[in-house]
Amino acid sequence: MNEGNSRILEPFDIDDHSLSGLSLEQAFTLGVEWQMFRQQLHSGKPFTTFCLPANSNRLVKMAERHKRFVEDRPNVPPGWCQIHVGDCIL
Repeated sequence: MNEGNSRILEPFDIDDHSLSGLSLEQAFTLGVEWQMFRQQLHSGKPFTTFCLPANSNRLVKMAERHKRFVEDRPNVPPGWCQIHVGDCIL
């Protein structure tokens, strides 16, 4: 691949050092969750999903960048966040 043509497809929103102190397994889990959310987001359909609290802000930001209605519902059930992604916002 020509390095001059590469670009990031989607920001990870980790510049705030939010992964500092996490084990490799925890960081991997957040990355898998991030990718699964991204796949659902690109389907274009509304959906509701659960995520780990450490990922909720990242996932909400991603949905907002894609101009989708999004709601973060913390602590439902305890220890998880529920994110509802609706239709595109015009």
